Amino acid sequence: MKKFFVDTLRFFNSDQKGSLSVEAVFAFPMLFWAATATFTFFDAYKAQNTSYRANYTISDMLSRETSAITQDYIDGLHKVFRYMTHTGVENSWIRVSVVTCSNNCADEDNRELSFNWSESANGARSLDAGDLVFYRSQIPLMAKGSQLIFVETSREYRPPFANALVSFAERDLVSHVVTRPRFASNFCFVTCVTPGGSDGDDGDGSSGT
Repeated sequence: MKKFFVDTLRFFNSDQKGSLSVEAVFAFPMLFWAATATFTFFDAYKAQNTSYRANYTISDMLSRETSAITQDYIDGLHKVFRYMTHTGVENSWIRVSVVTCSNNCADEDNRELSFNWSESANGARSLDAGDLVFYRSQIPLMAKGSQLIFVETSREYRPPFANALVSFAERDLVSHVVTRPRFASNFCFVTCVTPGGSDGDDGDGSSGT
């Protein structure tokens, strides 16, 4: 009897036959999670990168303008953004704001910033003075009296695998880009206003200087 048990244990120890079904049950969920998570995270970064590229394109277009910006122009920029990011009208928007500094411009914490104007496309609200609390950190230092163009874009992102394993929910991908006007000393919306408060004669971006 003892020899039987010893032979059985020795055979069990040396036997290399088996089934992969048990191992597959444990390994498949991990492999499935790794595949879907990798694809989802890569796709999310790709979508974010596309949004920033589109925003940089819009910002560069605005920085080269010398005429006053109109609502039709901003609506056209929204169409450019939708084309570059492959998004629909209902789940994206853009907002263009012009920021200026009036005092303590070299002091990042105590500088006095204000919005000259803020306009948007597709339902986003315009920014006002109260919003500077949230956007101050995103606006770089600037010379006193100069202007910066602050462009925001937003698009809805739906991950390809929004399951319990990946746990990556739908979200809005928002991008912010700040650029300086290249040619216009007074970057205007619809009409340019001189420092005295009257409309400029020609209404282009060079008036008011």
